[in-house]
Order: sequence, then structure tokens, then C-alpha cells
Amino acid sequence: MAGSTAGSHQTGARIRQKLSNVRRNLSDGIAPLLPEYFPVAWKLGLSISIMILLGMAVLGSVLMNSQLSRMQNQADEFGGTLAQQLADTTREPLLAEDRFSVNIILGNLLQSESLHGAALFDSNGVLIEQVGSLPKDILPTANSNMLRWQNGAELLTTYFAPVKVNELTAGHAAISLSRAPIDAAREEVRQTILTATMVMSLIAIIVAFLVSRRLSRPIHDLLEAATALRAGNLEFRLSDRRNDEIGQLVDAYHNMASGLLEKSQVEKVLSRFVSPTVAKKMMSDLKQVSLGGREVEATVVFADIVGFTRLSESIAPDAVAELLNAYFDAISMAATFYRGTIDKYMGDCAMIIFGIPEDDSEHSYHGLCCAIMIQRLVDRLNVLRSSQGLTTVNFRIGINTGTMLAGNLGSHDRMQYTVVGDAVNLASRLSNMAGAGEVVACSEMVTKPNIQSRVRIRQSGAMRVRGRSESVNTFIVEGVHAQSETLMEQRIATFINQLMDLHLRATE
Repeated sequence: MAGSTAGSHQTGARIRQKLSNVRRNLSDGIAPLLPEYFPVAWKLGLSISIMILLGMAVLGSVLMNSQLSRMQNQADEFGGTLAQQLADTTREPLLAEDRFSVNIILGNLLQSESLHGAALFDSNGVLIEQVGSLPKDILPTANSNMLRWQNGAELLTTYFAPVKVNELTAGHAAISLSRAPIDAAREEVRQTILTATMVMSLIAIIVAFLVSRRLSRPIHDLLEAATALRAGNLEFRLSDRRNDEIGQLVDAYHNMASGLLEKSQVEKVLSRFVSPTVAKKMMSDLKQVSLGGREVEATVVFADIVGFTRLSESIAPDAVAELLNAYFDAISMAATFYRGTIDKYMGDCAMIIFGIPEDDSEHSYHGLCCAIMIQRLVDRLNVLRSSQGLTTVNFRIGINTGTMLAGNLGSHDRMQYTVVGDAVNLASRLSNMAGAGEVVACSEMVTKPNIQSRVRIRQSGAMRVRGRSESVNTFIVEGVHAQSETLMEQRIATFINQLMDLHLRATE
């Protein structure tokens, strides 16, 4: 019993394997014939059309076979009835052996167009009288009531009926009918059913493709929505409202798009308070927004306005805000140009970090370039503002590179991404010791081999820094590599031109 069960399982497995191979071969054979892009509407239309064609073919075949079979049965019943009428008519002449009357009866029957022959047999099957066409060597029996045969090109059917006298069989009557009328009628029915099937199939296919296009329209709408979403259009919405699964899918898309739009808006607002890189990291994984930090090697720049306290006392608050916004906008452009991040604005001071949170192997050189660019921008911006009768300022900048702690610092309910450490404090002290228009850096930073060859510096001397027991050797950075300065000047010119255009449009 166990062996039989195992054998049946093996047989079933072999059959499934063969079916799988057939499907794979069929798929491999059809795949090269199909286009790379096959619309859903065509798939639905073809699938529905194939099912309709199969259904109509089966239905047409069943109806045709049923109708043809019914017509043949009716023809056979008619022939049997004629044969029985002939048997009843010839009963008395047969018993009386009146062959003359039998001949007259048979002759009268032959006048019908559909009747091709008639005959009368005795009880032993011996032919008594015949008119027209009958099969050769015909022998009627009680078990056969018809015979289909062919006379040349003509198809005939001979029907038999017994001549009954009480319970005895006195003989048999036979008539031959042409099958041409019934065949013509059957062919006409066949053509009618085939034509009706083809017409109905064609109409059904057209309707199937129209329905398929309507069914696939929401899919095209969703594809258009997904394309708009991929292009950054988060405000694209679908107007179609449905109460089916596609309607649920549309609602899911709307919820997703609304969530993405809300996230994008929050990220844009957040990037105004923290760097875009930090904002993206926060929004990509909110679980990582927690207190903590890590030691990194980075560069920090402090840009401070000279004499801001005295200046702010002499001008109106709105003029102070306009002044800060104008110069900080230039500082933000310079920081972005050199992959820096505005860590914070502290009154009249901007703190810029390089190498964190975005990795930058050239953070020291980029910080120096940014500092030089800020001073060049301030000079050009002062010329422009002076021509417009606006207040001008000068900046002093301190820069330093070193190990510092970077991360989210503060409390659990309020934190800020920033950097802290001795290297940061030294940059702040260097900024306080710098003069108007100067960029001050410590010797450890600018004397590095990969930095010294790309900057122009002059020694400023040793300075006593608060919080340090030893003095710090400092240098004033006057410029950077010529190629870097060329790119810098091009960007400064573009920025100043944009400001001039905005001023001209505002005064028009």
C-alpha cells in the first residue's frame, strides 16, 4: 500500500514537471514575439476577446449540432411516416395479391419531387413491386428502419415500415428520399449560425476593447500621477472617485502624496533653521534624531561684524535686520559654494562648519576659500550698498581645523545639531583677535603641506588666547590658489549682478 502511494506521488510529480516544462517552453516561444511594452488595455482586451471567442465558438457549435440533429430527426420522422403510410395503404392490395393496385399506389407516390423510389416486399423480404431508385440487394428486416446510401452523386435515404396484419408482419414498404433538401437546409442553418456567431463575436470583441480601455483608464491616471510624483510634483491629484479597489488605490496615492508634500514642506522649513543636509538626514530617519555626538575632524569658521554693538545703537531696528540679512545672505552663498554648512547665526556672527555633516576630504582648504570669499564679497557688497546710500560693515574672521564633537546637543525636548570642542573655541578666539577685513588662522592649520602650497599667508605673530596657557602662532590668510580665486571671482560677480538686478526691478 505504501509503495503504491509513493508511486502515485512520483507519477504526479513527473506530470507536474512535464506541465511546467510545457508552460516554460510555451512562454519562451511566445516571449520573443511580444513587444517590450504591452499596454494593460490590450492585455485585458485580448484576454476578454479570447474568452468571448472560445465561449461563442462552443455555444455556436452546441447550437449548430443541436439544430442540425433536430432537423435530421425531423426528416427521419417524416420519412418514417411516409413509409408507414405506404405500408398502411398497400396492406389490402398486398393481402389480395393485387399487384396492379400496388403498382398504381407506388407510381402515384413517385410523382413527388422529394421521393425517388418506392417498393413493397413480402414477409420473406422478396421484392414484390418497385418504382424509382432503391439500394441493390436490399433486404428489409425488423431491426432496420432506414438505410443511407448514394446513387451516383446523389445522397439518398431509404425508410422501411412493416405491413402489419394484427400482430403478424405481412411484408415491408420502403420509400427513398433525397437528402439534398435536408442537406441544403442544414447548410443554410450552419451558415446562419456561423454568421451570427462571427457577428456577435466581432461586436463582443469591440465592446471588450472599449470596456478594457475604460477599466485601464484609472491605471493610466495612476501612472501619470506616479510620473508627476517622480518629477517632484507633489501637488498632483486624481479627480476620479471610485468605490472599488482602484478607488482605494487612488486614496492610498493621495495619502502618500499628501504625506510626501507635508514632509517636503517640513524639510524646506527645517532647512531654513538647520543645514539642508542635516534636515534631510532628520527627515529620512526620525528615530536617529536623538541626543548624542561623535568626534570628527572638521573645520569651523567664525565671521563677526566689527563694531556691531555701537552700530546697532545708531540705526533703526528694521535697518539692522535688513543689514544682517543682506550680509548673511552673501555668507550663506559662499558657504554653499564651498560645501560648508551654516551651523548658526549668533547675533552679528555666523558660524560655518566644513567636513560635517557632509564628508569632505578638502574641508580645511574649502574653509579657507570660503573665508577669503566672504571678505571679497563684503568688499563688493559695501561698494554696492554705498552707491545705494545704505549702511556698510566690515567682518573679521577666525578659522581653525581640528578634532571636535559633532551631533545633536541640548535637551530631549529641544536640541541643535552643532559642533563643540577646543578647536571650535580657538576659532572663535581667533575671530575676536582679527582686524576688519582679516582672516586669521593658527599656524598648525595653514602650514600643513597640502594647505601651505595653495594659500598666500603672512605671519601675524604669537597671540595670547584666553583659556590657553601658551600663546598661539597665527597667520593672516590673504588669498588662495589662483585657479580657485578665478572661480571665486566669477561666482562673486554673478551674485552682485543678481543683487543689482533685484535693486533695479525694485526701483522701477
